[in-house]
Formats: sequence, structure tokens, C-alpha cells
Amino acid sequence: MLSWTLPLVALSTPEAPRPVALAYQPASCDPEKELRCMCVGSVGSAEAALKEIGLDAQVIRTSGVPCIQGDFDRDGNPDYAFLGPGYSACNGAAPVRIVFTKKGLVREVQSLPRMMSCFQLYRPHKKTGRDGVPATKRDALVDWGEGNNTWFYRYDGKRWLATSHASEAN
Repeated sequence: MLSWTLPLVALSTPEAPRPVALAYQPASCDPEKELRCMCVGSVGSAEAALKEIGLDAQVIRTSGVPCIQGDFDRDGNPDYAFLGPGYSACNGAAPVRIVFTKKGLVREVQSLPRMMSCFQLYRPHKKTGRDGVPATKRDALVDWGEGNNTWFYRYDGKRWLATSHASEAN
């Protein structure tokens, strides 16, 4: 009698992509007006990129970190700008990572070309804004300078452009 045995092959299914699910804590935080909105939740597959700037995924899930939600690429999906440790609302500059999402998953992670210290969301404006910040059709980021320069960050569809504008008349 012949006995046939088939080797057992470990069938592995690819790990399902982890969704990005973030919310402001408190929910009423307005990143256009406040300098320190905290995001709490899951950053999906962006954990490693955020760890590069010193952010811990467990801290993001439990107590949150400073971030801004916008739609920087104008694709209808939320995007998130995260500040690294050292940011304390205009009292210390920190590196920034932008997590672009698509259908609830991480699409791409990019860095801003400079560190930021007075971090706010800048909604689309048809006219030049405060401190000469230019008009824009997309959500953007602004780093308000006091007695120095205000930096404006706009995503052009491929990369972040940074421009400097005098903050106050001398």
C-alpha cells in the first residue's frame, strides 16, 4: 500500500492594511485658531515615518500628539501634519511629517523642508492674508513668526513649497 503525504504549506494571508483613524482631542479644537490641537488614534502604516521624528504610535493612540488635519492635496481625503517632540506652541521648533491618506489608508508620508514653531492650518483664501501670506486654493500650513518671518507651506501636488513673509513692520 502506497502512502502519499502532502507537505503542509503554511498558508499566509497578507496582513490587512491598517486604517488611519484620528480625531481631535478635544473634538472642538480648531487648528485655524489654536496652536496646539492634539490628534488621538491610529496612524496606520505611517508609524515608522513618525517614529523617525520621535513620535510613538502608542502615545498617539492613547494621549495624542500635536497635529493638524487638512486636505493639503485637494483630493477629498483627510491629510495630517504631525509635529515632533519639542513643539510647545511657539516655544520650540520641531520637525513635521505630513501623512497623506486615500480611502482611509496611508498613501504617502512627506517632510516639510523646515522645522515649525507656531503651527496652524491656513484654509484657502482668495486674497493675500495676514503678514502677506499668499492666496491659495488648497489647505496649507503657516508658521507665524513674531518680529521676524512668517513661513507659509503649500503643497503643489508633488512637494511642499516654503515661502517667507515679513511678520511685523520694523
